[in-house]
Amino acid sequence: MANRIDWSQIEARITAYQDIYACPTRSQALAYVVIETELGLDTDDIIDVITDGADDRGIDAIFINEDSEIAEVHIFQFKCTPQFEKTKNNFPSNEIDKVLSFIEDLMEAERDPFRATCNPILWDKVEQIWGTMNDRVPSFTVHFAGNMLGLTDAHRNRVVSQLKRYGIFFKEHTLDSIANAIIKKNVPQVDSKLKLVEKQYFERSDHNIRGLIATLPATEIIDLISDPENPAQVRQHIFDDNVRVYLTKSNRIDSAIIESALSDENYQFWYKNNGITITCDSFDYSPTRSPVVQLTNVQIVNGGQTSNALFEAYKRDPKHVDDVLLLVRIYETKHAEISSSIAESTNSQTPIRSRDLRSNDLIQKKLQDSFLSKGFFYERKSKEFREQIKDKRIDAKRAAQAYLAYHIGEPSVAYGFPAQIFGKYYDFVFNEDTTSDDMLTALKLYWAIEKRKLSIQRALRSGQKIDNSDYFLIYGSYHVLFAVGSLCDQQNLDKWDYEVASTQLDDAINVIKQTTKYLSRKNPNITLNGLFKDSKTKSQVQQRVRKRFSQR
Repeated sequence: MANRIDWSQIEARITAYQDIYACPTRSQALAYVVIETELGLDTDDIIDVITDGADDRGIDAIFINEDSEIAEVHIFQFKCTPQFEKTKNNFPSNEIDKVLSFIEDLMEAERDPFRATCNPILWDKVEQIWGTMNDRVPSFTVHFAGNMLGLTDAHRNRVVSQLKRYGIFFKEHTLDSIANAIIKKNVPQVDSKLKLVEKQYFERSDHNIRGLIATLPATEIIDLISDPENPAQVRQHIFDDNVRVYLTKSNRIDSAIIESALSDENYQFWYKNNGITITCDSFDYSPTRSPVVQLTNVQIVNGGQTSNALFEAYKRDPKHVDDVLLLVRIYETKHAEISSSIAESTNSQTPIRSRDLRSNDLIQKKLQDSFLSKGFFYERKSKEFREQIKDKRIDAKRAAQAYLAYHIGEPSVAYGFPAQIFGKYYDFVFNEDTTSDDMLTALKLYWAIEKRKLSIQRALRSGQKIDNSDYFLIYGSYHVLFAVGSLCDQQNLDKWDYEVASTQLDDAINVIKQTTKYLSRKNPNITLNGLFKDSKTKSQVQQRVRKRFSQR
């Protein structure tokens, strides 16, 4: 139920975000709050998912995640009341039909009539969704979010029924649930115990680490991760040292684990599953048959997906899960670096964000220290310095994207495939030649380009007319950055001197504008999103830059 504490917590964020991100409405500021907590997006990326404005069809934001194994599409509508008294009201039902109408058109409408009803930003999202659907079937979720109560039961049932036709999930975000998501509670130490199966355990110790490998009933892990105050929920802080954030959305691997646990052949679970890895400050037990192991300061560093899936399976059918046995590895160490190393090296069951594994690399720490000497907070981990002012924070991924486009010459990867930066492109970006000075130059140029992009986005959302030929800048920032570098190289200018390189910004924008026009005429069906993801676009930019100087 809504209360003044929740209200004041969220209101403080709405007010701050309105100021920091120049949000024209409170609802858009609420969008930042909800999208940041729900999807984990960096605030710099949220502006690109906002569709709110004239002709938005009731759709305030769309996020399309093509990096995950199963593509995800999240469609949001936000409502924000300025008065606490109105938080007792239900989410307004008069907006429901707009969203349902949009979904119906998204799934069934013909292109041209549909396009005529959408603003340019929304239409780009539609085309991106359709492009994704040509390759695979995405998972869709529609979100209604407001600093108030949720829909009435009757309207909720209507929404769920309509969305079910297309296999679309529905999620509500109320004042209460938003507050619960963003209020950080003190993380308590977890001390617990696990009962092992018979004498199926083996202990080993080396120097400052001690290990115990054993078989235990799955119900022991379920009891371990259950919230003591609310056994129907998982206590998430037991996974704080896990390098991976557990994907709470159901996916293929979750389903397979649940299916295996609930099958008539669940005796095979021990053989098929990688098991659970636990670190702790200490463990103690008597080496008897079926001993009880006492654990101090427990963390599950690998097997979060298995743990959560078993928890879900147990809620469905406790009797079946009672028969499931599980492999567990317990490591005792008080050395944080060893615990961190175990977390990194044992995670392989689901793709991990490579950035998480790279965050403790020596070069990342050196860059962080070097940036700090310049007055900037380099975030090796996402939102590491969120308490610092935005203008002084440098996100490692964003810095790497700018550097990859500007220096390495891969703008399509920087724009469309950023997950590869901390994978196959990592050593190209982060090596002994990489300096904070060079990264900062690339970033400053990128920020200058982004300023122009933001002005176009704001004009579009306010219903102002803009030159359609400038619209490419919403998607082409990294290609403009690449063009700046190419223009400097072509003229033997010092590309690492910001004052020198910034003189090429206008020419670079013009190069990308002409390139976009040419490629769009050549392939009328290509979207701007697709154009800037295409690696061949870079070649066209290079040709156009060379041509400019060969004609002089």
